[in-house]
Amino acid sequence: MKQSYLAVEIGSMQKTIYPLLGQTTIGRSGDNTITLPDLTASRNHAKVSFADGKWVVEDLGSANGIIVDGQRIEKVILRSGDTFKIGGVTLRFIEKELSGKSDQLFETVQILATASDDLDFQLSTGKEKEGQAEASKPWSERLRDAVAAIPFFSPLGAEDRKKLADSATLHVFNAGETVIREGDPGRSIYVILDGKVRVFSRDHHGEELELAVIEASQFFGEMSFLTGKPRSGSVAAVDTSVIVELSYTSMRKVVKEHPTVKKVLVEYYQDRSGKTAEKHAEIEMDEGKPGPRPTDQVAVKLVVLPQTTPTGEVKASSWTGTAMDMAESGIVVRVSGAAKDTFQAEGEVRLEIELPDPWGEIRTLGKIHRVKPALSDEKIVMVGIEFSSMAEPDTRSLKEYLSGEDDL
Repeated sequence: MKQSYLAVEIGSMQKTIYPLLGQTTIGRSGDNTITLPDLTASRNHAKVSFADGKWVVEDLGSANGIIVDGQRIEKVILRSGDTFKIGGVTLRFIEKELSGKSDQLFETVQILATASDDLDFQLSTGKEKEGQAEASKPWSERLRDAVAAIPFFSPLGAEDRKKLADSATLHVFNAGETVIREGDPGRSIYVILDGKVRVFSRDHHGEELELAVIEASQFFGEMSFLTGKPRSGSVAAVDTSVIVELSYTSMRKVVKEHPTVKKVLVEYYQDRSGKTAEKHAEIEMDEGKPGPRPTDQVAVKLVVLPQTTPTGEVKASSWTGTAMDMAESGIVVRVSGAAKDTFQAEGEVRLEIELPDPWGEIRTLGKIHRVKPALSDEKIVMVGIEFSSMAEPDTRSLKEYLSGEDDL
């Protein structure tokens, strides 16, 4: 049985291999099967389809056409190894014979690795320095080892792995190239087969905050997959990296059929979002604050107001802490000696915030937004609070403090 692919080369290094599973549309618009980030490509530029036992690429009335051997064409039959250009993007048609014997996911990865040789991929794992044993391993065997170690693959049988393989897209990124951007839409999950990437965000002044470094056999993208929200951070390759993209549609089916897979993803999501929130707090990354005040040790008195919850009544209690993050809209307070369940989400609190001279103490009511244990100590919690009621003089003092103005 033959499997066909389109290998897409953008620029000199970034390359992606898409399995052809049926009619495939190509263009600048996000509703295409293959979206090209090229302004010279039309929104719906071309399509590749299977007819009479052959794959054919056909122009869809684009402005700049499909270029083959320097000539514009309307329609052409594709043979393995053929290339065509759409704008500044080169696409190569690859056809490989499947043996049908071994695990389909692993075999597909090996085929993709072989296909990469057709594109003259210059892949360096950085492992050669560690010893000849690792360096002598075939490239496809290293990919197989990486795939086998991915956490959420462990509950899946051969058939489910095949389903994932059928929709997998292989990406190769050179060092420094962006995989996903903060704020972009998208719900795919990405698995690193080789290399490593860094995850980072930017504050309101464009300053970069590194959130994590993720290496081979690990994955990212689960936050958007689970919540449907835009990407919470940017991801860029640290060195040449081979990354498999698993589509939202295929992963959703796996999650529905295997609750244990969802459990793994949720656990990673909770852990990573907690670490991200704490990092943001620790460097005082917030709204409306033009610059951090790392030398300010702002003391906060926090009084939890009595409330009734589904598990019983929470009595009033008083705590002292330190402001780790502050904005005109709210604050993150680091509290020692308190259990996580001391503070209930949506609970009301009264705050007394000791700003340094010349601003002095300000008071406000607030609502608890999030409670997370600190990564450094389980006996420390980070309490995120949104301000709900603050007197005008205190509002003015807080704004002036955040802006750095010394005159009240």
